[in-house]
Amino acid sequence: MSQPVTLKKTRTTSARGRPREFDTSTVLEHAGEVFWRHGYHATSIDDLCKATGLLRGSLYGVFGDKHGIMLAALDHYADGSIARLAERLNAPLPPMEALHNAILHYAKTASALAARRSCLITNTTLEMQADDEALRERIAAIQRRMATLLAAAVIRGQASGAFSSTLDEKAVSNFLLCIIQGLRVLGRVAHEERELTAIVDVAMRALV
Repeated sequence: MSQPVTLKKTRTTSARGRPREFDTSTVLEHAGEVFWRHGYHATSIDDLCKATGLLRGSLYGVFGDKHGIMLAALDHYADGSIARLAERLNAPLPPMEALHNAILHYAKTASALAARRSCLITNTTLEMQADDEALRERIAAIQRRMATLLAAAVIRGQASGAFSSTLDEKAVSNFLLCIIQGLRVLGRVAHEERELTAIVDVAMRALV
């Protein structure tokens, strides 16, 4: 199974034998954009070389193959996405308001990105082949990280009295994760923002 790539400057060797450095984070950013626009299967190595400015040998030397590049790009994208979710959930606001704003963010972005195929995590999940165990494990790990943040937000809401104390935080976190993923999928068919925000309102009412 391909392993996550450390985001740092990486030294590779050019065709003339001179060492060449590139910023792995920037490379993965560009590669992720290509996978996001075209999907994994429609993306070629030539597409990735063009987007990153690197030769095949450089990409293969660091990431192994196209699948390895995709996994590393997904990790990079997920790290940023999860960090932003954590920031919204931990905002200096009442727990209910912070959680509501965090989920509402997905409704707004899902509507805004309808023409651009949603988010990389969702796109990759929907495109995943049944026998791709490495990708399945990677996406499951991403979902667990998101669910853990959501469960903590629910616990804070319960402690403040905003959410029902009878709720099971694990079940609720999975429910909210389903809402987030569902919003991303619905957004792909250009739903109106007001329709998506109404879903968030229903979800929040289920917690009290």
